[in-house]
Amino acid sequence: MKTFLIMSVFVVLLLTIEAVNIKKDYCGNEEYVGNSGGKYPHLHCGKSFLTLSKSSGNHNNIQGRCTKVKEIFEDEESYYGSAKDPSAITAVLKEYYDYDCPTLLQGFLRFSKF
Repeated sequence: MKTFLIMSVFVVLLLTIEAVNIKKDYCGNEEYVGNSGGKYPHLHCGKSFLTLSKSSGNHNNIQGRCTKVKEIFEDEESYYGSAKDPSAITAVLKEYYDYDCPTLLQGFLRFSKF
């Protein structure tokens, strides 16, 4: 009986978890935001990664690094100010930050059914 209950809870949890596709959910299904892939700086969006590239070889992985996103917000000009469309990069980073960097209470409430 315990095994059945545990398995039932596990299945329900799996069904309620939404898989995040960063490229689709945050970047409008675009692979590059701010500039094309060959021009820097740009935001590179993949299914499971988000990278801000200032220049070839100078990449900042963003996913799971909320403090890095805050650091970028504090100095947008040096990170991507020269991009063709810096406001597009800001919009993606803000949406990512607002959704994936909640406070502990916000994170709890987001996954609760209250």
